[in-house]
Amino acid sequence: MENRQLQRIPWNIYLFLALVAVFPLIDSVNGFFLTTGETFPIGILYRFAFFFFLLFAIFSKVMPKSRYTFLTFLFILGSFLLFLLQSIVLENPISHVTSDLGVLVKYFLWALIPYYMYQRRETFQILWLNRMFTVINLFFTAGLIIPYLLGVGTYTYAASEAGYKGFFYAQNDLSCAFIILITLSGWELHKKLQGKWRRGLILSLLLYAGNFFCLILIGMKTGILYGAFVSLILLVTVLFGSLYRSFLHRLTIWIICLGILLWGAIKGARDIVSMLSGTFERLSYFYHLYDGDLVRLLSSSRSTFLDGGMTAFLSDPHFYFTFFGGQGFQYRLEQFGRMGLIEMDFFDAFFGFGLIGMILLLVLLGYFLKLALEKEGRSVYSFILIVVIFYGFFAGHVLFSALSSTFLGLICGAVLITRKT
Repeated sequence: MENRQLQRIPWNIYLFLALVAVFPLIDSVNGFFLTTGETFPIGILYRFAFFFFLLFAIFSKVMPKSRYTFLTFLFILGSFLLFLLQSIVLENPISHVTSDLGVLVKYFLWALIPYYMYQRRETFQILWLNRMFTVINLFFTAGLIIPYLLGVGTYTYAASEAGYKGFFYAQNDLSCAFIILITLSGWELHKKLQGKWRRGLILSLLLYAGNFFCLILIGMKTGILYGAFVSLILLVTVLFGSLYRSFLHRLTIWIICLGILLWGAIKGARDIVSMLSGTFERLSYFYHLYDGDLVRLLSSSRSTFLDGGMTAFLSDPHFYFTFFGGQGFQYRLEQFGRMGLIEMDFFDAFFGFGLIGMILLLVLLGYFLKLALEKEGRSVYSFILIVVIFYGFFAGHVLFSALSSTFLGLICGAVLITRKT
């Protein structure tokens, strides 16, 4: 029966899955070109191709008359209209317009991806979402660990060898990706431990270990703490809160977990501290540089950028327009320098699209949150959606990052199609 259903899947879904599966490879190759000084725009070409594929696929299929359809296109058309008005009112040159258009494409991905999946939700329900995320996870994990073992790749802070990122380009985006992936691999590992133990269990275990190792390599405070938190929850759950098929399974789990804890106490903790020595040195340096200002240290100076960015926003000569319609993105960077980018998504969205754009964003995002928190919609994807929103609020690099925006769109799509009703 399932094979007959799979045979009826249209070509555009296979193409969608292929485009999603290869995006870790595209980001790694794109990062390689950027770090070597090459200007080949493979990442830009891929995002625009994916964007126009989504538009074509969405408009070639009947759009359901629903509240979700209305909210999605209100968000996209409203944000695009604000972009056009900014170009006119602020008299942006063509270079600003094209730059902001690139930001807009990344910004729209998270809204278009779930709508594409929503239109085809009956088909996607038989396509095993976890397999799609497993393939993405394999590419991301291998794309970071293999270059590290080969002794190639780049560091965000090369002097202290802190923040390894392989050939990926953006450390914050990469940390967000692995926060999502370690949650999914931990959830998958927990499910497989409670079922019949097959070869898939070994893959899940290796992926989870690989995700945690990657978070340590990346060296971001939020990512490391989140990885430790998820590992602690998983450990407590598998030891005390899980039902196993036999006593032998439970005994094996206890022996393995005790072995891991002993290894961690004797050797693992020392190795991890050694790997993070560059990160500790960097934190110590900035702690003294900021005269012990913990808020500035923990926020990576975002508190300073927010204060300066808000002052610049409120003193803009076009304030009566920009308060409601925003300043765009390149305009802010040109006018305010480093204060033009806060790296906290909701503030950047407010400054970029104004009060109207912020309302459009919160309404659509609130709709997904409502679905995720309803009883029939709760799943691991609901939890990840909340985590990603918090990450975007405090650390940024979600809504306006091509990598993270793609992930957010996939998570929102998963929330839609895994609902029980």
